[in-house]
Amino acid sequence: MKAKQSGGPAKLVHRCFVAYGPRGRILAGCLACATATATAFPGRLVAEVPKSLEDFAQVYVNQYFAPSDSLQLNEDSKRKSKALAHYARGRSLEAQGKTVEAIEAYSEVLRNQPGQFSLARKTAYLLARSGRQEDALKLLEESLARNPGAPYAHISLSEFLATYGNGDPGEMARAFDIIEKAVKHFPDEPAVYEHLVKLYLSTDRRDDARRIVAEAAKRENRDPEFWLRLGRIAARVWPVGENGVVSDADLVNAIHNKALEFANGDASVIERVGDFFHATGQFDRAIAAFGGLIAVQPDRLDLRAKLAQVYGAKGDQEKVIQTLKEIVEIDPQNADVHKQIAGIFLREQRFKEAIPHLQSALSITKGSTAEYGALGRMMIENREFEVAVEFLKDAAYLFPESADFPFLLTFCLSGLERWEESVKQFEKTSELAGDDQAHLLNEQFYFRYAAALERSGNLPKAEELFRKSIELLSKNDPDAEDKDFTATVYNYLGYMWIENDMKIDEAGELIKTAAELSPESGAIADSLGWYYFKKGQFEKSRDELLRAESLIEEEDAVIFDHIAQAFYQLGESEKAIEYLEKAVALEPEKPEYSERLQRFREGTEKKLTPTAPK
Repeated sequence: MKAKQSGGPAKLVHRCFVAYGPRGRILAGCLACATATATAFPGRLVAEVPKSLEDFAQVYVNQYFAPSDSLQLNEDSKRKSKALAHYARGRSLEAQGKTVEAIEAYSEVLRNQPGQFSLARKTAYLLARSGRQEDALKLLEESLARNPGAPYAHISLSEFLATYGNGDPGEMARAFDIIEKAVKHFPDEPAVYEHLVKLYLSTDRRDDARRIVAEAAKRENRDPEFWLRLGRIAARVWPVGENGVVSDADLVNAIHNKALEFANGDASVIERVGDFFHATGQFDRAIAAFGGLIAVQPDRLDLRAKLAQVYGAKGDQEKVIQTLKEIVEIDPQNADVHKQIAGIFLREQRFKEAIPHLQSALSITKGSTAEYGALGRMMIENREFEVAVEFLKDAAYLFPESADFPFLLTFCLSGLERWEESVKQFEKTSELAGDDQAHLLNEQFYFRYAAALERSGNLPKAEELFRKSIELLSKNDPDAEDKDFTATVYNYLGYMWIENDMKIDEAGELIKTAAELSPESGAIADSLGWYYFKKGQFEKSRDELLRAESLIEEEDAVIFDHIAQAFYQLGESEKAIEYLEKAVALEPEKPEYSERLQRFREGTEKKLTPTAPK
């Protein structure tokens, strides 16, 4: 057995133990004692065998060491600890639906901590809902008696009487008496005014409610929170109308101005006053409040958002846009604000300005194929071709299996006259479309594909695809309901042949068919006039080309050049020179016009042999 020497934690004195082994040998002892012994008696060993951790364990059998005085609880602390324990138990019981047991636990809290008037109110309402209204009333009366200096104890009793008085005039009168006295005793406590106003309004005594708020507004109180809460109370008495107008704006504004006066730079106070001005349609005052805060707290993006809302309510969309742009300058990754800005631009049909913000939002949120496609189309419709090319290339990288993006690239690359790149995107679209997006490969697709091939110089492949487009037209639109598009396809192929002196007669038939389908097209009239020119029928050519001039809305250098050549072949050099000068003026960068003009003036342009019309 291990023998223990005296001593304990409370005495803060040295204590040790000695462990005895067989035959009374000392197996282990206190390290301090061993050290002291070794020092006093050199050469002697205290322990003859190795020691284990168990040998150093301190076990006190049948002994108690009282805690130090610093750990002792006084009576008040004991009551608090009991109160906390009962409160925790009450919460648990209430959560389990054991109301009766919870009431008892809370009652124990109140016996130990009678100053907990908020808990008294809670317990009273639990009692009342359990049918013990008299006990509840008694509890609140006792709470008020114990806490006469607590405004909420007065409020709780008055509120209970008004709520559970069952319409008894005496109970209601007592409720009023308690809270009216509380107003006199606690004139700087907003809660007492709030409850009294609530009672006045519930009993249709609005004039009394106005009077009590007006009296409170005369207080010399420097606490901004007092004025903010009084402002909320005033909103009950003078509710905001449909247009945000307050019936007694002067008084209510004066209350909020008091809050501003004593805010002393408190951003929370100023912001809440700004919210009031916004809610009541006093936009300039709200702007001043929020703007002042932003000046000292420029990184408060929530304030800038509120300011934007005020400008929006005021109808100043440019200021809304400016404020939202300031937000994304600080936080460029805010996709929601980019969308807000874009939404304003879209509603105002300012599509070009919307595009960069939609683009930013998509880059942040990594949108869907449909979203990228919609934005790409918007860029193309607004002729933002350069921007569209880069955007759609990125989209094609993100969605490599979709034919949408090479398809859309064909439009913007063609718009930029980058024909060879456009052809590559037509090829890629054809490869990716498959069955899922076969609708992309329609007659219009093959027409545009053919035109790109023609512009890039691949005439045989262009002819093949023009014919493919015509084939699809005869299949999908056999009655030529879309006459203008059908005429355009016929005309383009015919004009390509004429320009390259190929299949002139077949080209003429195509162009004549196009002219029948779309007789008011200046471009087709030009093609027909040029066909007559190639056939040597210069008078018919001149007449048709002049008709083309009358049909076009904007002056066209090609048509002027054709008219000039027809006049020249008819021997009308002055007219020829006049029209060719127009062509040179429109497109001075084209040497063929200026060179031909020089030959016209010199009379050295080759004369062609006319043929009789058939």
